[in-house]
Amino acid sequence: MDDSMNEVIDAMEDVRIPDERPYDRIQAAGPPASPPEFPGPVFQRGRRDSVLVYIEENGQHIEASNVLYRDYSREFQGSHERALSKVLQAYWPIPHKAAIRTIMGHVEICYVLTTSTDKNDSSSLSDDSSYDEIEDEDVVFTLTKQRVAVKVNYGRRMDRYRGKHAEDPLKEVSAMQLIGNDNPHVMGIIESLVVGVNLNVVMPYAASGDMFELLQDAQERGKGFPEGEARYWFRQIMDGVQHLHRKGICHRDLSPENVMIDYDNSLIIDMGMAIRIPYSDPNSENLSAVTDILNGTDKRLIAPQGTCGKLPYMSPEIYASRTPFDGGAVDVWTAGTILFCMVTGNRSYSRPELSDAQFYWMTNGLPRLLSDWGVDLSNDCVDLLQNMLQVEPRLRYSLEEVLNHSWFAREDSIPAMIRR
Repeated sequence: MDDSMNEVIDAMEDVRIPDERPYDRIQAAGPPASPPEFPGPVFQRGRRDSVLVYIEENGQHIEASNVLYRDYSREFQGSHERALSKVLQAYWPIPHKAAIRTIMGHVEICYVLTTSTDKNDSSSLSDDSSYDEIEDEDVVFTLTKQRVAVKVNYGRRMDRYRGKHAEDPLKEVSAMQLIGNDNPHVMGIIESLVVGVNLNVVMPYAASGDMFELLQDAQERGKGFPEGEARYWFRQIMDGVQHLHRKGICHRDLSPENVMIDYDNSLIIDMGMAIRIPYSDPNSENLSAVTDILNGTDKRLIAPQGTCGKLPYMSPEIYASRTPFDGGAVDVWTAGTILFCMVTGNRSYSRPELSDAQFYWMTNGLPRLLSDWGVDLSNDCVDLLQNMLQVEPRLRYSLEEVLNHSWFAREDSIPAMIRR
């Protein structure tokens, strides 16, 4: 065994086990439990059709096809024109822009269209000859600069994978509806529309890609983000995680690919593997009875739910899926791997197990690993990483300890991509 390995083992032996940790209170609250079910998702009837669109920039009217919008036809006994006049906005897939494939279907980026039913409204007037052909009862939509992302889940594919895949589109909609739209760093839902057997989930569009792309750029340059820039993004990510936990939700699949960037703002996305955190039910004498965060008392450990997520960011307890886990602790771990990638400019491990050399050194010899790579980080940053990437969940920092860490007290710096 070489000297460096002996140093790691000696350091591990010198670690004092704290007398009490937040994990202990969770463990003492009662036996591990299964996650409570999400409330049922709420959907509206949708429709895809051709509509008349006014383009203000050139004063032209065109017919846009495959436009998605809420279908009010049942309320107007099948009158298409009257039903269409009730639509406030619609979503037109950007022509010639390829859809992005997903496990359950695809994602399409769409223009937002707003309705204008008054032909005398100056915002929709036109001098072109095509305007003369517009009938009085026609509903005219106006093209806006706003964009949205529409996640189209195929009904047949959802049926095929139900119960066989960790990602569940119906549960994802339920989770996002429960989370709401009141946090700027967690993506919410604008509308959920069912067209035929397909579920169309309309969400805000992030124009600047995702964190994975930013990390790839940094890795190609051979260096990580400056700590101030990393802190700028990481502060937003942790604010989003805190919002999820306050709603009683564990994301389980945090990763750079699931952090979208919209200019100066980041948003956590993809709730397909999210679960609710169980809490003790004060209205039941049965210790096994659990409820949600709003109606419960003490937070509980979660019974193993299987391996899920992306291996380079997955926590060791989720990977092993043998022991109960703390929903908050697994999200802290995955967030820690994102921070590691940010500040080092290197990739994470391949698998969260000790046989993976990088996993070993990230979790047992981080200062030596950083030295070997020539990565110079502040002592505060190293300390934060070491405590977020504790293999033993009991010793891992809680979310509150992360947010109150001295590294967060330092000043952020505006990322270079925003300054440009």
